[in-house]
Amino acid sequence: MKKTTLALLLSAGLPFAALAAEPMPYPLSNLTVKDGVMPEVSQFKDAKSCKGCHPRQFKGWQGSMHSIAFIDPVFQAEWAMGETETDGATRNLCGGCHTAIGTVTQTVEFKSESGKYGGFTTQAAATQGVSCEVCHSVVDTNIDKTANGEHGNASLELATDGAKRGPLSDAKARGHKVVYSELHTKSEFCANCHNVFNPVHDDFPLEHTYQEWKDSPYAKAEIQCQDCHMVPVETAVRVADEMKPAKQLKDHGLGGKAGMGGGHRDLVHDHTFVGGNAVVAPLLGVPGGEEHAAEAKKRLQTVAELNAIVSGDAKTPVLEVTVHNRRAGHDLPTSLTFIRQVWLEVVITDNQGKEILRSGTLTADNSLPDGTVVFQDTAVDIHGKLEHKPWKVAKFSVQNTIPAKGSKTVSYPFELPAGVTDYRVDVKLHYRSFDQSVADLLLEDKVTVPSIEMTQLQQSYQGTSLK
Repeated sequence: MKKTTLALLLSAGLPFAALAAEPMPYPLSNLTVKDGVMPEVSQFKDAKSCKGCHPRQFKGWQGSMHSIAFIDPVFQAEWAMGETETDGATRNLCGGCHTAIGTVTQTVEFKSESGKYGGFTTQAAATQGVSCEVCHSVVDTNIDKTANGEHGNASLELATDGAKRGPLSDAKARGHKVVYSELHTKSEFCANCHNVFNPVHDDFPLEHTYQEWKDSPYAKAEIQCQDCHMVPVETAVRVADEMKPAKQLKDHGLGGKAGMGGGHRDLVHDHTFVGGNAVVAPLLGVPGGEEHAAEAKKRLQTVAELNAIVSGDAKTPVLEVTVHNRRAGHDLPTSLTFIRQVWLEVVITDNQGKEILRSGTLTADNSLPDGTVVFQDTAVDIHGKLEHKPWKVAKFSVQNTIPAKGSKTVSYPFELPAGVTDYRVDVKLHYRSFDQSVADLLLEDKVTVPSIEMTQLQQSYQGTSLK
């Protein structure tokens, strides 16, 4: 692999500020603009201008995490902390994905007096995060230009010619030129922002959703990110269960018009891009936010399954709980795997309702108690100290996510009180986007972070036998 300027700086162990010498035009992001153009923000249209011809796509996008990627208060607060602690080096690194337009037009400004730690502003279409103009202006990836030879850190090339790139080879439009893009049909398109590396610490993968997918059975079956995240939840369930791309499903019901005045197509993708975040959009009160939150909850409640058995004898029983990742095409959880939380709550009671064992029940202050089994990666800094600030994370000391189509089993030894033979096991699997302590640190107002019950089971036993 070629030794780039960035790689040389990294090998020297230089801090963030020193990395500004990297020849990418918007360091530390990997963004570029075709032909080296220096664009103006006025060259990018407001997403609302797309609504007239593409109402279905606009409705899906509005209120999505893509649409609020720039104004997300949790992101803004952490971004602001990074601005201060890295002398501004994280501005483009984070902004490259959260406001690509703001980054390439260099209209992002930091206001130290705004918010708890400061805040960022930008202009016009750049405030709309990952908008129509961002995705449909992409002409290529910059994988051949990145320091580590991987997709990530906004490794996208944008064009300013007004043409809209997309997956339809025969599309015709009235308001703009249309260009077919095979890239838009593949997971490699999503990879450019859903892989995030820390350029200071040997490009350590902070987020690796694309790599998780690439190593999964879904990639081998040629099921792309779009097959699950640009279709209704019910279709995504079928994709995972039948292990076929959406277009190969029988009677998928995804037909319609890609644009007003266009002909009927067998498959038209929605633009909801729903994942697991059901917190931020409702918190902001944006149009469509509640609908996206409901869709996120529905998606989370279809992803996993639980199995439980009791082994051992009547004196030394052990409850073994297995969590299966049935329908996520990547790890469970994914994205910032050291921030997201998936955990088990287990309660065992006797036939009189008296508690024998309890684990994973949230405390009065909405925290996880010690000993809770959490499926999560543990992030540490270069000294091995626990760390949640992305720019300081050097590695994961523990990796405990569940891979696609994989499972993990957890054991809970317990003791039956004298004379007790009948008992009940209640198991729940929960999800939340971040811990209460993260909300308390980053948000100005007190917000109780909601958790979502993904799935649950109840079983009754006599001795160690299922009744």
